[in-house]
Amino acid sequence: MFFRSTPQPQAWLASSLLATAMAVCALPAQAQSPVTIDCSPNSLAQLNTGQPSASNPAIDGRWRFQYLAAYAGSSPANWGSFGDAAIVTSRNASWTSTPANSSTAQWIGLNAWGGQPYIDGANFGNIDGLFQVQFNLDPSVSLGSFQPSMTYSADNSVVDIFINGQSQLARGAGTWGLPQAGSANQFGYNGFGSSRWLTIAMASPDWQAGANTITVYVKSGNPAMGFAAAIAGANACTANEAPSAIPAVNGQPEVGQTLTGSYSYADTETDPEDGSTAGTRYQWVRSANADLTQAAQGTVLQSGNTMGASGTVTYTTQAADDKAYLYYCVTPVAQRGTLVGAEVCSAAFGPIKTTTPPQPATPKAVPLLDIWALLGLSGLVAGWGLARARKRPQA
Repeated sequence: MFFRSTPQPQAWLASSLLATAMAVCALPAQAQSPVTIDCSPNSLAQLNTGQPSASNPAIDGRWRFQYLAAYAGSSPANWGSFGDAAIVTSRNASWTSTPANSSTAQWIGLNAWGGQPYIDGANFGNIDGLFQVQFNLDPSVSLGSFQPSMTYSADNSVVDIFINGQSQLARGAGTWGLPQAGSANQFGYNGFGSSRWLTIAMASPDWQAGANTITVYVKSGNPAMGFAAAIAGANACTANEAPSAIPAVNGQPEVGQTLTGSYSYADTETDPEDGSTAGTRYQWVRSANADLTQAAQGTVLQSGNTMGASGTVTYTTQAADDKAYLYYCVTPVAQRGTLVGAEVCSAAFGPIKTTTPPQPATPKAVPLLDIWALLGLSGLVAGWGLARARKRPQA
């Protein structure tokens, strides 16, 4: 931010602040232990800025910080190593306090008074700053419904927010209020005033199972720099739908034929299917009824795990299946969110038939000639021979 200060000896001021900044940056960064976020109440409050480290209460136990030359923070390729973020205990009078319902959130920055880093060798000026927090998402959290609410402010303004290194500004996430300054001067914007706190719902396709990072990109003008965020989670885990499946059977409804069971998997929150040996289950079922809806209503012939919807499960029909209907029943299982869906059975397949193979025709015996037939046939042959002899020319 910009303000007019009482004139001071420039050499003393520059050297004093430079020495302090260098001393702070020279300290080894404290190891950060990512917290785990689940669906329990206030779980996301663990990510509020300004929560003291157990080993050093002067620094943030979750968030880290680094500063760069102006305009350098827009690509993760330009980022360096993160160091400690100090808890600002002597904040500038112009910085408003965090919202009352987020009392655990405090301002953080390079040092305890929110001073701007000295980086250009001559004076302080416009710089970029990055504030980052790491955390893990519990398997119970559905990525499709995860949208933590963050109320934030900055000196001078938040330009972008990165989820796992992916720019949300580039995604056109206008509801995130980015950039905070709009079309105004980002280095001179009063993003720290009482009316400038923004609350956003951070729904993003870039959340992932397990380890995650939130990186806030701040632009700052001379001479102060800081960031504060209160993160809540009433909407972090909205009602999650169970997975569903649509099974089908293919093949010939005859005894001795190999049938193929398949299914499609779906989940409203796009929670992936569990295709392991503990995941989606199947049952081949026989029933005399053509309206079976559950495996328990028939005789289970074969069961196990499908190993995922991309595969198929076969069954070879037996003599006992004759005149009965067969069903392929599937219980879908997701990797996270609401894990187990309802069992669904295919339409009745059959009835199964026993097909009798065609038999070869029995050859008929040639009828025998009696004596009178033979005498008649002999006379006929003799007459035919005599007729041919008479037609021969005389020598």
